[in-house]
Amino acid sequence: MPVIMKEMEKAPKKNISFVLADIKHPSKVFASPIAKLRQKDFQPTFFLENAAGKKYRKISVRRPNKISFSKIILIGLSIVVLTSTFAGYLVFLKFGNPKNLITAKVSLIANNFQQAVTALNNFEPRKATIFFEKNNSELISIKNYFRRFHLTKILNWGGFFNETLALNQSALAISRNLENLQTKGLALFLSGNGEELTAIVKNLQKEINNVSQTANLIRNQTASISGKIAFLKGNLIDLGQINQNLTDNYLNYSVKFYQIENSLAGLLDILQSENDIHWLVFFQNPAEIRPAGGFLGSYADLTINSGRLVNIDIRDIYDPDGQLTTKIIPPLPLQAITTSWGARDANWFFDFPLSAKKVTELLEASKIYQEKNIQFSGVIALNIKILESVLELSGPIKLSDYQFEINRNNFLKEIQKEVEAGTDKAKGEPKRILKILAPVLLEKISNFNNNQKKEFAEKLKLHLNQKDIMLFAKEPRLQNFFSQNGFDGGVYKLPNNFWGGYLAVVNANIAGGKSDFFVNQEIDFRINLENDGKANNQLKLTRAHSGNAEKDYWWRAANQNFIKILASPESKLLTLNGNSQKTVKPPIDYQKNNYREDSDLQMIEKGQEFSENFSAWLGEESGKTAWSTWFNLPAGKTKTLELKYETPALVYPSPKTGQIYQFIFDKQSGVNGKLKTAIEAPPGYKWQENQNPVYEYQNDNPPARLIINLTLLSI
Repeated sequence: MPVIMKEMEKAPKKNISFVLADIKHPSKVFASPIAKLRQKDFQPTFFLENAAGKKYRKISVRRPNKISFSKIILIGLSIVVLTSTFAGYLVFLKFGNPKNLITAKVSLIANNFQQAVTALNNFEPRKATIFFEKNNSELISIKNYFRRFHLTKILNWGGFFNETLALNQSALAISRNLENLQTKGLALFLSGNGEELTAIVKNLQKEINNVSQTANLIRNQTASISGKIAFLKGNLIDLGQINQNLTDNYLNYSVKFYQIENSLAGLLDILQSENDIHWLVFFQNPAEIRPAGGFLGSYADLTINSGRLVNIDIRDIYDPDGQLTTKIIPPLPLQAITTSWGARDANWFFDFPLSAKKVTELLEASKIYQEKNIQFSGVIALNIKILESVLELSGPIKLSDYQFEINRNNFLKEIQKEVEAGTDKAKGEPKRILKILAPVLLEKISNFNNNQKKEFAEKLKLHLNQKDIMLFAKEPRLQNFFSQNGFDGGVYKLPNNFWGGYLAVVNANIAGGKSDFFVNQEIDFRINLENDGKANNQLKLTRAHSGNAEKDYWWRAANQNFIKILASPESKLLTLNGNSQKTVKPPIDYQKNNYREDSDLQMIEKGQEFSENFSAWLGEESGKTAWSTWFNLPAGKTKTLELKYETPALVYPSPKTGQIYQFIFDKQSGVNGKLKTAIEAPPGYKWQENQNPVYEYQNDNPPARLIINLTLLSI
């Protein structure tokens, strides 16, 4: 049926709106302020009727609310702000070149952070502070750059930028506190300023906690802004990617910061304790080498209370051993010189944490400490090089009780002479000189000026890297920190997917005087890899004894050395030449005399067998293959021990391009000497690192732990 429009009167022109409305006039929501101002008060009505004259539909347009002057002003201001922001955005795009700028700065910030963390890992907090300060300036410059164009909202999408700035500032505070602790900590401890020392540690812990919390916040914010984009200079920039570039390095090291925070909590338990806490200091003499670093002739018992050193008791190791009633069977090689095992010989294990625990157990079992119920919380092992560094900084020390002056060059010789043949030994107190010297050295350290403190801190870092200092704590959080950072002198634990070579050469002087002071050792190690992943290894160990011209007998003594080689698991010994023949028999019937076996020692000795063909013991220790034999050396002579062995391919039977081969060398504390190694790639391959089939490394004094990673490339 056709629809007929009923004729109506013409509406006045002023009542006609410029907006076409279908059903309802949109004046309430229409966005244009100009349109709102042009609308007038009218209400036209339209009727649609069918042929019968009945109404079909009604459409009405209502008059909008009247607009106030204040709203007009507000609208105008909004237009001005939007226009200026848009104009700034256009200038930003035209002249700012933001993508290149941000990319360059983010890359610089990430690099600075990596350098800072590397510096912290190397115990160089001052260097780390410099890099964190640079990052602070760069981050602020980025913020100012965006603020200049009124675009801080773009920068702060998700809030990640401000949090990154806060994260860097906390990291900066950490490095400053670490620098403070490094340069002042020891002096504060020795001088009795425990409160200041504790305050530094607390501040450090607080800032590390801030880093952890901020890192977690950034991690959550990263997820929320992932995929957000901004149009900059006609290109798309992924803000999530920018955030990732800014924060990845910080988040990667948040675990490291957590480990430090955890260890500081353990340290604060010690510093804040109002009860006496006892720590041991081992003075290990490398002139008479033992697996953990040197013969333990003397030690100190440090008493700590409220973060202060309140007492230091230096003793001859034979004092507690003389009051040890426990009867323990010593290691077989030591049965050549002793019937029973005591604290003096308990640093028998190359793995220092095990040696530290064993010595501590035996000391605690002695009546000296058992009757007082004294338990030791930890151990600091030092060798002679630490004392030489102190004397280098302090200068010579005159000892009024003795007719000589101590300096860094004569320290060991003069001390050894007094201990072995001095007037104190004749009086039955051979270690008295150490009791006199120790407080003098501690006072020298406490009175170091700022430059000396910084230099001494650098020397301590070097001694840690050379295994001249080793640390052990019963407190799990502290011990984990020592272990994770290589401070505990522990044997390296190989990963499950390990493909590579491991080597440690461990010497033990048994009735060889103090001859190791004049023994020089060189290690020459060659690895030849086959196409099936197997390795053929050749080890040459050369030792030269130059003490034959010395006046004192303890330097001229033949170096009687029980040597142990630790190699990669499941290695098979093929040849062994140059070793010495020596048989050690138990001095008594241990079972009949009610001596007990040590469980840790038993685990090693029960798993080894003596081979007549090699005149050596074959077994396992610390998860490695272990071969032990005698390698004795007369004064004035040079000898070479040579081994050939093969290592199976436990993980990668078929080497290929991109595969990583790893060589690890664990150094023995107190033993210095040259290390030469050559690693030959499988036939048809070369090493990416030097573009050569053979990779060579040489160092006259290698670090405590050397790790070389090599990448295979097909020729």
